[in-house]
Amino acid sequence: MYRIALLIALSFGLVACNQNDKKISSWEVNDVYHATVITPNTSTGTKTYAGPPINTEDGNNTYEMFNLKTEKTSQGVSSYQLLVQLTYFSKWRYYNAATLNNNPATTFSVVGREAGGCEARGCIFRELLSIQLPADFVKSHKDKGFQISISSQSGITSDLYVPPQYLQGYLKAVEGSNN
Repeated sequence: MYRIALLIALSFGLVACNQNDKKISSWEVNDVYHATVITPNTSTGTKTYAGPPINTEDGNNTYEMFNLKTEKTSQGVSSYQLLVQLTYFSKWRYYNAATLNNNPATTFSVVGREAGGCEARGCIFRELLSIQLPADFVKSHKDKGFQISISSQSGITSDLYVPPQYLQGYLKAVEGSNN
């Protein structure tokens, strides 16, 4: 009898964990806000904002680490980019294109590629990518987040999701509380 009760309790727990929480809690937004690193450049008057990394792994065993980065001029003009690091095993994938909410990203660039940790079973491959994001796009998606798909020459695609909590906390750091 004890085992059945434990199994039922465990089942309810797993079902509850399976349901995504659509509410944005203030602590998540504030965590991103406080974790955003601000680096001023006194010679140019610009500031660089680097949001905390989001870490995920997809079905292709790709470790995905990505974050927002912003350069803000002394006049208050902000340029946003999404920095993406994809790490995987096997062979080079050569990521070469990005789709932002089903539209091709026009400012996709490969920052670097490296292989390391090679053993008899293969190497660890890492590709660092940068996608420029229009400021109005970032701001207009702060309540629902956005998805970006990154395609490779090998045919493998990585889908990344930047949640609204992240965007709200990040924009709070970059633009102030009235974003």
